Amino acid sequence: MEISTKFFGDINIQEDSIINFKDGIPGLDEYKRYVIIDIEDSNIKCLQSVEEKDIALLIITPWDYFKDYEIELSDTELMELDINDYKDVMVYNVITVRENKITANLLAPIVVNIKNNQAKQVILNEKKYSIRQEISCSY
Repeated sequence: MEISTKFFGDINIQEDSIINFKDGIPGLDEYKRYVIIDIEDSNIKCLQSVEEKDIALLIITPWDYFKDYEIELSDTELMELDINDYKDVMVYNVITVRENKITANLLAPIVVNIKNNQAKQVILNEKKYSIRQEISCSY
């Protein structure tokens, strides 16, 4: 299947690589289907909407930058995503790049069940995390 993307032009993706957000992502509720695109020579990835080319979020795997990062999913969240084993889970954080500064939203990780491609942005109750945690990246 061919899709148009914000940063990569038109690309071909496999249907089985599409990640489904049942309720959308907060603020982008109407867009439910996304694909994760690797950015060459980088730990950064792109969460690209399949439905709208201009909706593309840069994401990271938190443990590449924050070794002590922890999240705990509620029973409801586990049930919503049909998670039975934590080894079937991938966690990502949205990053923002502004004037030589990169921040990660550690308070609202994106959780993906890699067995069924169901995903949800989870809002944590942890006071120790920030929506704008500065990170250092080497390019």
